[in-house]
Amino acid sequence: MAIGFDYGTANCSVAHLNNGNVEQIPLVGDNCYIASTLCAPTAETVSEYLFRCLDIRPSNDIGEAVLRRAVKLNREEGIEVIPSDVLFGEQALNLYLEDPKDVYYIKSPKSFLGAMGLRDMQLSFFEDLVCAMMSNVKRSAEANLDRAIEQTVIGRPVNFLGRGGDASNQQAEGILLRAANRAGFKDVEFQYEPVAAGLEFESTLTENKNVLVVDIGGGTTDCSYIQMGPSWLVKRPTTIPYRAYRTAGGR
Repeated sequence: MAIGFDYGTANCSVAHLNNGNVEQIPLVGDNCYIASTLCAPTAETVSEYLFRCLDIRPSNDIGEAVLRRAVKLNREEGIEVIPSDVLFGEQALNLYLEDPKDVYYIKSPKSFLGAMGLRDMQLSFFEDLVCAMMSNVKRSAEANLDRAIEQTVIGRPVNFLGRGGDASNQQAEGILLRAANRAGFKDVEFQYEPVAAGLEFESTLTENKNVLVVDIGGGTTDCSYIQMGPSWLVKRPTTIPYRAYRTAGGR
């Protein structure tokens, strides 16, 4: 089964096709959105949580080193990692607000994925963060649908936040891909967020048009000029010129 995955800066949501109609999947009760937040006793808890509680192994030797370090530090702190140690969304925020000094809390990790100058172990830890959040969303969606989900199309901005240009984009997409694979998605594709935002509008067109799509997100605003219409329904719309602007929205 396949889903569309909006791994957003502010919120995450997923949707699937049901009898030809796009339907969002509730993730927390009846709520189809979950805030892109995570809270745990320590940062190291996240890496060990994936391994010990979800049986998710690192994707490479650097990840293995991050895991070994996490286990060592957690033992020194007397932390025995259990599933309830890592919380997401509103639960994560509530725990953080109870005692901000005693927990590790992160909001909108997507904003950092394109940052340049990070060490390999830092990038591997970001992968762990994204994997934990994606796994939580995936398991919630599967519980709601009572079906396994192994394919996904993930939205991504035209340009991720970061000063590295193509290098930032490749780094960020690589983190998302590895995290999604580790979370259990066997087939992963990416779609530009402004293109994804315009697809529903395209389905209403009776003739080809050039469309300006303004996608205002929590971390970036993408303005894209896209060819859309009946001739493009059978193939991916082509993005013509574009620029991606940084914003402070959603922070």
